[in-house]
Amino acid sequence: MSDRKRWLALALGVAISSIPGWAQDQAQQQTTDQKIQQLEQKVEALEKEVKADETTDGGQSAGAVSADYINGFTIRSRDGNFLLHIGADLQVDNRTYYGTGTTGDIDSIVIRRARPTFYGTVYKYVDFFIRPDFGLGTTALYDAYVQLNYIPWFQVRAGKFKPGVGLERLQGDDDTTFVERGLPSQLGPQRDIGFQVGANLFRNRVAYQLGVFDGVPDSSIGTDTAVSDHRDYAARLFLTPFAPNENVLKGLGLGVAVEGGSTDGEALPSYKTFGQESFFTFASGVTAAGHRTRLDPQAYYYVGPFGVLAEYALNEEGFQKSGVRRDIAFRAYQTEVSYILTGEKKSYGSPTPKRNFDPLHHGGWGAVELAVRVGDWEAENGIYTYGLASAATTPRHLHEWVGGVNWYLNRLLRISGDYGNTAFGGGAAASAGGNKLPEKTFILRFQINFGQI
Repeated sequence: MSDRKRWLALALGVAISSIPGWAQDQAQQQTTDQKIQQLEQKVEALEKEVKADETTDGGQSAGAVSADYINGFTIRSRDGNFLLHIGADLQVDNRTYYGTGTTGDIDSIVIRRARPTFYGTVYKYVDFFIRPDFGLGTTALYDAYVQLNYIPWFQVRAGKFKPGVGLERLQGDDDTTFVERGLPSQLGPQRDIGFQVGANLFRNRVAYQLGVFDGVPDSSIGTDTAVSDHRDYAARLFLTPFAPNENVLKGLGLGVAVEGGSTDGEALPSYKTFGQESFFTFASGVTAAGHRTRLDPQAYYYVGPFGVLAEYALNEEGFQKSGVRRDIAFRAYQTEVSYILTGEKKSYGSPTPKRNFDPLHHGGWGAVELAVRVGDWEAENGIYTYGLASAATTPRHLHEWVGGVNWYLNRLLRISGDYGNTAFGGGAAASAGGNKLPEKTFILRFQINFGQI
């Protein structure tokens, strides 16, 4: 065999021996290409399904999830017609009592409020709000309502909520200047179940509320069931005539609220001091009976870091004992003044610090506010004359002053320290001077409010 033939035979042998490997590689490559093609077909099919869903339900299934300090955790449909906000409100108080007048009060640390909050929108025009409370060792439903916003000047609300009566009561529980509300709030409802129409009109210059409710005792959230077939009717008008303009009167607000109804079958009202101690006790055999009328003139003024809020409350209602029915008037007023030392703007809501607390990295210390409040509460002398209460055990007059410091570390976290001094008229035997000894209380609060309106 010639050399040429030998080389051809060798080349042919090598080629023949490589055929199985080449065939295997081709098969593997073909399998891989098929898999890629199948995956591409599946992705294309999924994309078509998503587009079909967006077409049929308006994109509601293509939602988004976000979180911020204003709205809390938010689940939102693409078109914004469906919203769910989840927030939380927690207040931890340390209460310390001073002096001989408060020997019966126990220094304590309490969970003042612990409230998860769920609120949002369904079908664009319907809002809802649900908020239970687990503070102070109890479980209660504070808010649960729906609101139809289809007509901007005639919004309809139904459920359990704050009736439009007290100015400070209508503030958010985390927005009040002091850790506890003033004495006028003692003469109005905390929450009630009913229906209400209202709105903000003329570029927020005018706000109104008109409502019908089951009716609850003073400073109460009620029992969630009606105690009689009578109803309470409430109306409020509040004006901020200079609100849209940038001038010194922009923060001026003036208003008045009235409420009336029957007290038949209701529990007796209960009243508390700044230190949250009950101070008023009705005599044995007294029941609520007859008519109740509440009147509440109110005003505030905010300019720059300065703020003032003033409120007066009059409540006249009927009580009965041993067949004798009498109307008794309760009156209260308060004036509070505050100033934010760090220059943030004071308003009806909580301030937002210019620089959040972060001294190690950005040098911020948050916002600091100083505030003082004076107030008075009085029941007319007939409460004693008709035997509805005893002067030896129940004071009919209170005068309080409160001084406080608020430290807003950021928009969510606030630390407050308030000192309150309450003097009583009545409430002790004549041999003991006739007046219950003063209450002196210091309350330190740690508060976080995430995503609550």
